Amino acid sequence: MAGGLAAAGGTLAAGALSMTGSSGMAFAETPKAPTAPRPSTPDEALSELLAGNKRFVRGKLEQPRRDSVRRTEVAQGQAPYAIILTCSDSRLAPEVIFDEGLGDLFIVRVAGNTGADPLIIGSMEYSVVTFGSVLLMVLGHSDCGAVKAAVEVVTQGKTLPGELPAVTDPIAPAVQAVQGQPADQMVDAAIRQNVKMTQDALGQISTFADPVQSGKLKIVGYEYELHSGKVTPV
Repeated sequence: MAGGLAAAGGTLAAGALSMTGSSGMAFAETPKAPTAPRPSTPDEALSELLAGNKRFVRGKLEQPRRDSVRRTEVAQGQAPYAIILTCSDSRLAPEVIFDEGLGDLFIVRVAGNTGADPLIIGSMEYSVVTFGSVLLMVLGHSDCGAVKAAVEVVTQGKTLPGELPAVTDPIAPAVQAVQGQPADQMVDAAIRQNVKMTQDALGQISTFADPVQSGKLKIVGYEYELHSGKVTPV
């Protein structure tokens, strides 16, 4: 999985960087600095997200930067400070669980929150290169249906219809890595392992690895608990 990610990321990174030139900006869009304070370091960005999640868990949402003024502001340009790679699950909405507003987060969603597809990698590279996002969070969640399906494929040889194998295939290495776990704990273990392996693999892609090395970007892995609403580090 890591090798595939690195190879795909290297190709995409080369293309993205060739477009940036000396300006360091990809494509033609120029971000407009938001009026609200924007976290400028990875640690500040993570603290902002975790503080918002605490408000969500307590039911004390501020729902910031969601009014017509903010809508007009971000229509002129965006500068999301964090990238959230998460699952397509309808019960997990990043702007809600982190109590953030329009233009704060660059969200990439795919069932199983994997980063194996070049389109997924390229989308996240776009936010790093173009907008200077300082945090990349891989966010899994409890009771993940994509991981459950991958467990059934790996342990029971289940055959999935249509294009569903494209969802479970990138998760299979995580399931294989935790097959020694008791059967009733395998799904939970695979969910966390999937986050870890995705986080590690993304860290090998030069577009992410270089800013990580210089301290401009941090890649973290977290899990969202559906019942409590809390996010915890993996």
